[in-house]
Amino acid sequence: MKILGITAEYNPFHNGHRYHLEKSRELTGADYVIAVMSGNFTQRGEAAIMDKWERSRLAVENGIDIVFELPFVFACCRAEKFAAGAVDILAGLGATHISFGSESGSLDRLGTLVTRLRQRHREIDCKRQLLMKQGSSYARSFQAAAGEVLGEEAASLMLSPNNILAIEYMNRITEKEYAIEPVTVERYGSGYFDRNQGAGIAGATAVRELAESGNPDEASEYVPDNVFRAISEAAVSRSECEERAFQLIRAEIIKNSTSSLSTIYCMGEGLENKLKKEIIRAGSLQELVSSVVSRRYTEAAVRRLMVYILMGIRERDPQKLLYGRVLAAGAKGRELIRAMKRQGISRIPVITNINKETDICEGVYDTLRYDLLASDMYNLICGKDIYSFSDKVKRPYIE
Repeated sequence: MKILGITAEYNPFHNGHRYHLEKSRELTGADYVIAVMSGNFTQRGEAAIMDKWERSRLAVENGIDIVFELPFVFACCRAEKFAAGAVDILAGLGATHISFGSESGSLDRLGTLVTRLRQRHREIDCKRQLLMKQGSSYARSFQAAAGEVLGEEAASLMLSPNNILAIEYMNRITEKEYAIEPVTVERYGSGYFDRNQGAGIAGATAVRELAESGNPDEASEYVPDNVFRAISEAAVSRSECEERAFQLIRAEIIKNSTSSLSTIYCMGEGLENKLKKEIIRAGSLQELVSSVVSRRYTEAAVRRLMVYILMGIRERDPQKLLYGRVLAAGAKGRELIRAMKRQGISRIPVITNINKETDICEGVYDTLRYDLLASDMYNLICGKDIYSFSDKVKRPYIE
């Protein structure tokens, strides 16, 4: 049995995602395709354009057999942890293949770079730490250190976002010695921010901007029909969402002392003092984020920190337990869920109903609770009814 795993945000599902799915099926001959998808907050620390239930339903309607949630503690994190969590979950669910998009499109080039990074990791890590002490961010320091050690041609592969994740996926597979075969599909047409009208392909950022523009009908060229209808009916207004989030975050920063703020997850190096100073002048979340961004902290890192403040996460290292929580499934997906539970295909807990499968949920609650909290906070800042859209009330979409 071939089970193809895909990691995604589907924020929203667009024609590029459909191309990737179809090409991946063709390359692997997969019997089933499962996706591990970010929940209501993305890797860049932003609220998703639609909630996880809607995005997972649309993914199933467009060909994914099952969508599992990538737990918040992995999903809203830097690339290394995002990829590690996704690969660990796919391996635990019995995936035989993993497919990811890349700007390179060459598995050999990416694989060679991963091997060289692992061979020279101590030297690269020492240089990375030195560059970080000089004020550069983790990502920039790592890329620069790899360039110094391995040469600029190899390091140039690490400048593109999909390549970066591809490298992290392959590194995790190698590190854990997983029996998963990687497959890459060259990113078609455009990057996150671009659009190629002739090909009907646009990046997720471009699609979201079109959806929130004065003429959202333009987005219809780049997404399947059912996604366009859903965007038109249910898309979250980024400006309204960010305004509500800003008011809550501002209140937390104002009412907490600097020592209390310093205990927030990923807060460090005096950032609490910077936030206390800038919150007085900031008139919006973007202004606050921009005032904190520096060589040391990228916008994505600062936005993730804002989400941690919003959620009040104070653990220095939240437990990262593994489980597969079903968000949506098609007919073939239902077959696979039964096989996962009854035939031992899955080596991690598979959760379909958090209210009934209490024993399973208790075993992973230290991680699962952040998924539940993230949904509540998302519903609050998006103006949704907290009870009706609660994770304890919503059920997976079953086709």
